[in-house]
Amino acid sequence: MDQVFNHLIKRATPQPIIKVGTPWQCIPIKNDKQARDTTEVHMANQGFNELSQFDKFMNLEVVWLNENQLTSIKGIEQNFRIKHLYLQKNKISTLEGLQNLKHLETLSLFNNELRDLEKNLLILKEFPGLTTLDLFNNPVAEEPYYRNRVISALPQLQLLDRSIITVQEKIKVEAWYKDFKAEVKIKKKGQKKQKLLPSQIFSVGEKLLYKEVDEIKAKREQEKADEIQRERTRIKQKEKTFDPNKFPTNELKEQLRQRLHDNPMSLVNEWEKGKLKKIFKQYDKEKKGSITQDKLQGLYGDLINDIANIGKVPAVSFEKFKEVMSEDPLPWDSFCFQLNHVDFQRAPEEILQKKIDEKYKEFNRRLNAGKKGEAKEFMIEAVRLEAARDKDEHKLPEIIPEDNTKIRSDCFDFSRYKYKSNFTDTAKYLLQ
Repeated sequence: MDQVFNHLIKRATPQPIIKVGTPWQCIPIKNDKQARDTTEVHMANQGFNELSQFDKFMNLEVVWLNENQLTSIKGIEQNFRIKHLYLQKNKISTLEGLQNLKHLETLSLFNNELRDLEKNLLILKEFPGLTTLDLFNNPVAEEPYYRNRVISALPQLQLLDRSIITVQEKIKVEAWYKDFKAEVKIKKKGQKKQKLLPSQIFSVGEKLLYKEVDEIKAKREQEKADEIQRERTRIKQKEKTFDPNKFPTNELKEQLRQRLHDNPMSLVNEWEKGKLKKIFKQYDKEKKGSITQDKLQGLYGDLINDIANIGKVPAVSFEKFKEVMSEDPLPWDSFCFQLNHVDFQRAPEEILQKKIDEKYKEFNRRLNAGKKGEAKEFMIEAVRLEAARDKDEHKLPEIIPEDNTKIRSDCFDFSRYKYKSNFTDTAKYLLQ
């Protein structure tokens, strides 16, 4: 999975544009004689990634390649007469490619990405004429005893990081190196070779970067663990065991049947429970499938105001409602089952009328905007509320099915029926 992710990231990441620098752009007359006669080229601040075509410029002595995007010094291996090489402000991480420049006197490499001082010193020792060296603001410059180690390895140096190396400093470094070498020998006796600590290998910037990477990794691992825990909790909540207290017994079924016969408005059917579930979820912010008792009063208030638009409201006080819904936390299935023990009644006529007017107003607005599908939904809700307001019994407006399909009382498809004249003109117009 990680390989696929990294591959997709690589494909989505724009590849860097390779810009090759050549010395031909530095001479006015572009022929072999002019190339042979050229001893100095200025190719600074051009955005080069690579170097090419230096083989014709065999007499170069001074080369300015600073402020580009170079990552290595490949391309000038044949120009062994170079004495002064300026490579500051690039992205160079290795000195490979300098080995043939035996006449090198000046090497400027500040603001690059060189690391591993010992490895680079082995290469720099091959230049006996090197008198000026600048490695400032490289990771190698932050290694322990950096200046002393460079001066000791390159005794011919006169200027290091734009600072003159005096005779007195060389004498001190020589004495320090003897003590340092003796101390290293003592430590090696009877001890295994120890790896350098990260504090001795990496620069300050690199340490901060690795610390940030570790923090990001820890954060992602924690997020993954939290996600696994949430999934386990969700699965555990879905695994419902049989609880006889949450299923109607034969006696309760008979009571519900009698209540439905005496007063159909006193019960909430399955379609209406589906509407109430949306209200219940609004109080389940953590998506645990349950709510706490402190949220029960807000839920009761939404039922009293008929926020679900089912046309009926609880006929009991909040104290009675809370007594019935006593489980804490209260899962949705328990809430749904306990609704059978709560008496409902028709919503107040002023509330119903206000909702009906709002639904038809929204219906007309959507219809005028050409959104017939959305308008139909508002019309259906308005018709249901009209049925709850005008009928003595809780039943849908009388309909005549076009076929012999059995009509359900809790849900229906408006598009399959012809309607009698008791529907509003707006509804008949929409369903033509």
